[in-house]
Amino acid sequence: MARTKHFATRTGSGNRTDANASSSSQAAGPTKTPTTRGTEGGDNTQQTTSPATGGRRGPRRARQAMPRGSQKKPYRYKPGTVALREIRHFQKQTNLLIPAASFIRQVRSITHALAPPQINRWTAEALVALQEAAEDYLVGLFSDSMLCAIHARRVTLMRKDFELARRLGGKGRPW
Repeated sequence: MARTKHFATRTGSGNRTDANASSSSQAAGPTKTPTTRGTEGGDNTQQTTSPATGGRRGPRRARQAMPRGSQKKPYRYKPGTVALREIRHFQKQTNLLIPAASFIRQVRSITHALAPPQINRWTAEALVALQEAAEDYLVGLFSDSMLCAIHARRVTLMRKDFELARRLGGKGRPW
């Protein structure tokens, strides 16, 4: 009788007798009988022998035990959907986008570097007004730069877009 492909899962109690099974398995294949390990330690690996080579294969994970439907993939939005949602979100809100503490720190460092030593104090209203003006300028610069990028048939903002937007808008240092 020819050997089947699924030698490791076959048991000796088939249509053959025990005497026939033991003599044919000794003559035809390896001397070791296929073993299944890992049932008592809680480990889901199986160690089997290969009928073709007689050697051992590595541990094999039992993936059949866990159904495929139990591991649900997280939902992914199409590219650009989340960006558009964030744009709508930030256009609706009115609070400042730059953190106040870091903005005040930058204002103080610029004041210390450029202003005379007598000027070192800022009122809270002046800092808030300066931050609002700075954010308004940056938002306008970004929107003009985006228009320049779209005009160049690109969707990626580059440095040359900011330079062109500043030049055309008359903002910043003149060249």
